[in-house]
Order: sequence, then structure tokens, then C-alpha cells
Amino acid sequence: MKYAIFVLLSLYLTPSFSQEYNTDQKAISELIQLAYAEGLQNEGNMDKIDRGFHPDFSMISRGNSEKLDLLSLERWKEYKKKSLASGKLPRKEGNQVSLEFDFIDVSGDVAVAKVRYYEGKTQTYLDYISLYRYEEGWKIISKIYHKL
Repeated sequence: MKYAIFVLLSLYLTPSFSQEYNTDQKAISELIQLAYAEGLQNEGNMDKIDRGFHPDFSMISRGNSEKLDLLSLERWKEYKKKSLASGKLPRKEGNQVSLEFDFIDVSGDVAVAKVRYYEGKTQTYLDYISLYRYEEGWKIISKIYHKL
């Protein structure tokens, strides 16, 4: 009897969890598209970048040694400002960055997205992007990647 009640409660409660989860996934994918693909990679738009990235964001990469390299958001934005000044940004059509999401996993106020990163039609990276939910919404807090 206890099992039957548990099953019935699970069936009753599941749609609300599923709906909330899908809402979070949609918000996260839209945020990553806006801040990361459009703002940071395609346009160099600092307002879009700031809307989606936490100020303490770090991209973590593994160099040629066992040491990890950290790239802060401020340094990354400086690189993009230089790209804007030199005419490398905004990207030309045909070489723009696009993203495909393999998954977005949400647990409460924490999420991670596995993202395929394309330059034009060529996939160049596989990104793992971590996010936290704050009062004002989701923010990208870190990224690791695999270069293809």
C-alpha cells in the first residue's frame, strides 16, 4: 500500500518538476546563446557579456604541463575589445559561432551544460559550462573545454 501511494504521489508531482526543469533549461540555453555565442564570440558586445557572466567567472584550461591556466572574464573581455578595435569582431557571416546543446543538467540552483561549439560549419570545441542561479537569474561561472 505504501508503495502504491508513493507511485501515485510521484506521478502527480512529476509534471511540475519536469515543467520547472524545462523552464530552467530554456533560460540557460538562451543565456549561453546571448552572452557567450553572441556577446563574447560573435559581436564583442560587453552588455550582453555582462548580462550572462558572473564577474568572478574563470575559464579553466590545461596547458602543456600539469598546471591549470585560468582566464578571468576581465582578461577575456580585454581580448575581445582588442578584436573589436582590430576589426576581427564582429565576426563575418559564414564564420560566426553557433552552439548545439548536448545536455543541460539542473540541480536546484546549480547547472552544467555540455555545448558543441562551431565556427562556421566546423566544430572546434566541446565546452562544459557551469552556472549558478542568483536572484537576478542564471550566471555563467566557469568553463572547461576540449579542443577538437
